[in-house]
Order: sequence, then structure tokens, then C-alpha cells
Amino acid sequence: MFERFTEQARRVLLFAREEASQLGSRRIDTEHLLLGLIRDRKALTNRLFADAGIAHDDIRDEVLRRVPARSKTSTSAERPFSAAAQRVLQHSAEEADQLLHDYLGTEHLLLGLLSEEGSVAADVLTSRGLRLDSVRERIVKLLSDGERPEHPGPPSNPANTFRWPWLRFVPSRSVHILYSELKPPQQPVTNYSGPGLQAYGYTLTEAIVHSWRGNRWHIDIIDGLDDGTRYDFYIQFAQTEPGETFQQMWRDAIERQFELSVTPETRPRDVWVARSVGQGGPMLRYYGEPEPGSAFAMANFNLVMGRPHDARLFPLEAFAVHSVPFFYLTRWFEEFLAGQVIDETDSRGLYGFELTRTVQNRDELIQLLRDDAGVSITREQHDTPTLVVRRR
Repeated sequence: MFERFTEQARRVLLFAREEASQLGSRRIDTEHLLLGLIRDRKALTNRLFADAGIAHDDIRDEVLRRVPARSKTSTSAERPFSAAAQRVLQHSAEEADQLLHDYLGTEHLLLGLLSEEGSVAADVLTSRGLRLDSVRERIVKLLSDGERPEHPGPPSNPANTFRWPWLRFVPSRSVHILYSELKPPQQPVTNYSGPGLQAYGYTLTEAIVHSWRGNRWHIDIIDGLDDGTRYDFYIQFAQTEPGETFQQMWRDAIERQFELSVTPETRPRDVWVARSVGQGGPMLRYYGEPEPGSAFAMANFNLVMGRPHDARLFPLEAFAVHSVPFFYLTRWFEEFLAGQVIDETDSRGLYGFELTRTVQNRDELIQLLRDDAGVSITREQHDTPTLVVRRR
């Protein structure tokens, strides 16, 4: 989840942790998230509070009145999210999805807090006149009127230094396609703001997979159609439209502009299937269930290991990770094997994974996983939804 968080939203979580420490709480609760939210004066929520005539000091005073401070605790202590705070983060992600935003910003955190009815944060906000539906509508209106969305990712990450273009088109039923200035290792970003959709930095293949909601491992595209060029796609309506309307217009524009056809079909496709054999081994160790409030952000292998984004994966040098869910490792296996991995291991909880020597190729890795991790990965054919792309 956290890989979607904007710079401001990530700061809110850090501030919330500090607030929990200052108030002597062992967990980060909804009130700490709210206190963290009002500390960032550059976030979009600052505009929402100002428009509603709500003073930050008023919110802080009300929270402190409801939650008396205890003895301050160390900021270095482990401090998980409470069950209510976990639900707020989940609500926030759902709100971002509902608005078709690829990022999760402070505005979504505010909607998440309002969704957690009965919590301290929700009570404080609703007592100041904020309501979930009206705040959501106000967010859509601000973004459609030109309020800049928060940029995704932390500022220190070179992959997230891209400055979003801000172009204002006359509302129409057209899709505007431009050459993008977003370059690797930056990832494509899509922003939906009610009457508008902006999709930045997509290759043709990525745009097809995203707009047709396909799987990147299962697209049958003829050679020469995608030369790696990146594009920006813009749609601007006069009024809010359903998300599917944007997706259909995007699909139509791709087929028309690039003179191709995209047909979803079910075809026999090669996939990798992971199954457990035995009780694991020295390469894979079970660490138990995660602590309540734990969350894990996915990232590709090269990024996590600090390697160049286009570095060759093989020879694969020794590495180790600790306390990650098995699905995290499965996504890396997909990178190593260049194909979808269907996980049938039923491996739940947290694991440590350690590769103690350099592996030269895919076959050597597969054998090592079987011998030292108790994981068998085999190539099979399954009937799989596939996007078939052809020239017209």
C-alpha cells in the first residue's frame, strides 16, 4: 500500500508516530493520524480545512481534550497502527481507488478518517461540520478546477523527481496524446479528478495493459508495435463522468491513434506455479505472523537492492531479506523468471530469504529453491485471459 503514498502522506505517518510518542501511546491511533495531518501546511487537506473555516489549533486542542497525554515514550520504540488506524488506511486506499487515483494523498487520508465512524478523529472532524460525501465532492472539484494533486513518492527517491506537467484543455470528448517527459526508472502515474483523467509516462504496452485492465505477463503484441516511446494521455470533460467512461475512451483512442486492435481472449499460456515440497530449508525461514498494524509496500528487486533499474538480474548475486510476506518474494520470482508465478504454497506469515552465493541462471535458481527453500517452481500451461494486439 505505502508505495502509493505521496510525499505529504508519508510525512503525515511520520508525524503521527511522533504524536503518539509525545502522548505516551504504544500504538498509532486515529487521533495521531489527524494530528499528523494538520502538521503539514502544504498538503491539499490544508486547503480543505481552510475552506471549511477550521483552525488547526482548534483541532489539536479538541484532540488533546479527548485524549489526555501520558508520559512521553521513546520515538525509537516499535509503534504499530491500532486496529482503527489500520481500517483508516484501508478506507483511504479504497477512496483513492474509487476516485481512480494511482496515488494516495493526504486528501484520501482525510476521507479515510471520516469513514472510521465512532473514532476520535471522525468525531472531532464531524463536530466541525465535515461530512464524508461533501468532502469527497470538494476534493473532486478542487482537482478539476486546477488544484495540483500531490506528487507520488518520497522526494529523496530519484525515481520520483518528475515534475508533473500541468496542461489545461478545453473540455471535449477528445483524448489528447503527447510525448512524455517521464523517463525510467520513473513509473507511469494515473490521476483521475472527476471530469478529468491524466495518465503520464506510459509505453504503448503499459497503456494497453492498464486501460484494458490486463496482466503485463499476458499480452500478445506483434513485434515493432511498441518501440519504448512513452506517452501522456489527457481527457477533460465538462462534468464528472464514471470511471469506465474514461477507460473506454482511452481504449478507443489507443486503437485509433496507433491503428491497432486489442481483443481480450482466453488462451493457453505458459505460467510458473510455485508449490511447497518438504519443510523448507536454510534459504527460507518462517518468522511467524506479522504484528497487528504491519503493512508492506511492494517494489521491484533492483530498486530495493539499490541496483540500476535496467541492471541484468543474472548472474544473481547473494542477497538477504528478512520479515517479508511470501507474496513479496513471489513478485521477485516473477522478475527473475520473466513470467507470472501462481502461488500454490499456501505460505502465510513472514519469512526470511537468503541467497548465499551467486546464481548464474534461471535453471540454477529453480533447483536451488527446491533444494534449499522447499519451493518447487514448474512451468505449466493454463488457460489465461490474454490481450491480443494486432495491426488493423
